[in-house]
Amino acid sequence: MSLYLKYRPKTVDELDLAGVRESFNKLINSNVVSHAYLFTGPRGAGKTSSARILARIVNCEKNKDKLGEPCNECSACKSILSGGSLDFIEIDAASNRGIDDIRELKEKIRLAPSELKYKVYIIDEVHMLTTEAFNALLKTLEEPPAHAIFILCTTETHKVPETIQSRCVSIGFTKATPEEMKRSFARVVTGEGKKVSEEALDYLSRSVDGSFRDGVKILDKVLSQSDDVQLAQIEEAIMGVAGYNVSALVEALTKRDSNTALGELHAATARGMDLVYLTITLMKELRNRILAGESKELVKLVFNLDEVARKIANSPVPELLLEMVIIDWGSIGQSEHSEDQNSSKIGKSDAKQKLDPVIKMESGEAKGASVDGSKSPWMQMKEQFLTGKRQAGTAKSSSSLAREDGSVTIDEAIEIFS
Repeated sequence: MSLYLKYRPKTVDELDLAGVRESFNKLINSNVVSHAYLFTGPRGAGKTSSARILARIVNCEKNKDKLGEPCNECSACKSILSGGSLDFIEIDAASNRGIDDIRELKEKIRLAPSELKYKVYIIDEVHMLTTEAFNALLKTLEEPPAHAIFILCTTETHKVPETIQSRCVSIGFTKATPEEMKRSFARVVTGEGKKVSEEALDYLSRSVDGSFRDGVKILDKVLSQSDDVQLAQIEEAIMGVAGYNVSALVEALTKRDSNTALGELHAATARGMDLVYLTITLMKELRNRILAGESKELVKLVFNLDEVARKIANSPVPELLLEMVIIDWGSIGQSEHSEDQNSSKIGKSDAKQKLDPVIKMESGEAKGASVDGSKSPWMQMKEQFLTGKRQAGTAKSSSSLAREDGSVTIDEAIEIFS
């Protein structure tokens, strides 16, 4: 038996998502059993495992008068745990999605339970049902038999009709936090009587995108090979290569250094790293930098990598897709850098002209010659200014006001235009 099935939570207390534990405890304290529940959330979050726990809660022989934790020892709990009960039915909507499947379910649900208090139907990936099947299911949910309970599970809530959702008690599952993941993995490691370093557990908890199932599958692999698992073994199990640090590639991309980035990419592929995982890891690292306010320009790169991640599986040369993204990203950076340099040169030239203590107007207009031979507005303004100054007795032959080349100081120019 795989470790994921072996260490599936069997009680409410063993559920690793704190929010789900709280929802189940409220359900137990209310002592009310609904005819339909809707479990929504990402894959690997524990929806089906939680549905099995709920099936035992409502059928446990120790909970006849009041709901509580399942004992997992009575005949009802054991039959559900083993999957041998005729009154506990799990349906995969992905492969049983038609109206005929739901009609068959409607026929059978009318029959009273043979051994349990409630007949429990778990419909996994319920959003995969056809429109006709949903309509048939709706009629059952509108007039459910008193002995029947539906637990619908889905990763895509928006595809479940509102008419179905409104007739269910909804419990939302979220991606597990690294702390919740670590709690779950530590229980598996302890149960197997083996050791995994804290560093390795931390890395695993951050790397499986909130999926308990994916994390335990990786643990299953490494624990079968070693009794004392270290970080390098977890890295190899996840990435297909030990000891490769993706941060150098991220740093090169952030700097738009395509040569270094290509070198890091080739180093990773030469060591057998899975390109899909590498691309997804890059996207996550860049996302963290964007959220930290490092550079909004990285958003475009993340979108490009997302497109690559979708195409890699069907590409005859998957490495080429990543290479093209890196080269394109680097060339955009070089183009922008060149434009910045040109702008900088122009800016410096303008600044030098502005900071020159004497402004020399070399154009015909500045010297007083306009196109039609009349005095330019600039010349007229300057003459008025100088005349006013001389009349005030402030102009001297040696001063800039009497310069024959027509130049004026910055302060004088400001005064002319003010």
